Amino acid sequence: MANLYSVPLENGVQLTLQNALLTGQTSTITFTGSVTAKLQASSAMPGILVIDRVDANGNETPTKTEYISFTGVTGSTVTGLVRALSNTTDQDHAAGAIVELVPDVVWAEALNDVFTTQHNSDGTHKTLSLISLASVTINNSIINSASFTDFNLAGGTLASSTIYNSKFTGLNIETTTFTGGSLVSITTANMATIPVHTKTITSPASAIFNLSASNIFSYNLSVATTALLVTSPTAGQPFVVRLSQGSAGNRAVFFDTIKWAGGTAPTLTATLNKTDVFGFLCTASGFYDGYIVGQNL
Repeated sequence: MANLYSVPLENGVQLTLQNALLTGQTSTITFTGSVTAKLQASSAMPGILVIDRVDANGNETPTKTEYISFTGVTGSTVTGLVRALSNTTDQDHAAGAIVELVPDVVWAEALNDVFTTQHNSDGTHKTLSLISLASVTINNSIINSASFTDFNLAGGTLASSTIYNSKFTGLNIETTTFTGGSLVSITTANMATIPVHTKTITSPASAIFNLSASNIFSYNLSVATTALLVTSPTAGQPFVVRLSQGSAGNRAVFFDTIKWAGGTAPTLTATLNKTDVFGFLCTASGFYDGYIVGQNL
C-alpha cells in the first residue's frame, strides 16, 4: 500500500549526525541539535531523510547515500527507523555526516503512488474494485452511474440513500441494513448473496416466493420481522401473496422496490389469526407495483 511521508516543519532542513549510525541500527538517529521544531512523523505518516547524499564540502557521494524513514521525533533524535529505502544500501554513516530533508524524487513518488491508487492521471476517480466495507454507515448519499466490482458491504447500515443507474458485480450485502432511500435501475451480476434491490434479513427468517413455480402464495408469519424475497420474476407477471399472523400476532414484513398507491407501504393487520392479501405486478426484474386486495380477513 502506498503511503505519504510527513514533510518537515521548516524549509531546506539540513542536519548533522551527532553519533555514527551503524549498519542494521533501527532504533534512533541522534543529531547535533534539537529537531522537535523542525521535523514531524508518526506511525501513520512517517518522515523520510537522506544521509550522505553530499559530504561536508557539498560534494555528491552516491555510493554512501541512504534513504531512511522514521516514525517518531524526540529532542535531538528520530526513532522507528526503516533503512535502505528507494533502492539504497543499509550501511555505516560516520558522526558528522550530512542529513537532508528536502522534497525530492522519493517524496514525489510517494505522492504519485497515493494519488494514482484511486485516481486517474487527469484527477478523475478510477472504477473501484475489491472493496470491502465492514460495519459502515452510509447516510443521505446519492450514488449515480457507478460501477462496483467484488463489492462486500459486511454489516453496517445504508440509510436514506439513493443509488441510480449503477452496476454491481460480485456483490455481497447479506448482513446489511437498508433504511429508507431508493434503489433505481440497478444492474447486478455474479451475486455473492442476493440482488441489491432486495432487502435481506438473515435473522429472523425470509420468505422466498419463486415466481417460476406459482403466482399465488400463502405465508404464515412466524417471527417478528420477515423479509419477502422474490425469485425468477418475469416482466408483466402478476402474483398474489397471502400473509397470516398466526397465533401470535404483531408480526411485520419488509417490502422493497414496490410502488404502492400514495407512495406508502401498507401496515399489516396485527391481530392474531388475521390475514392480509396483496397483489403485485412485476414491472421489470426486481421491481413491482403493489395493490391491497384485502386486509383484516
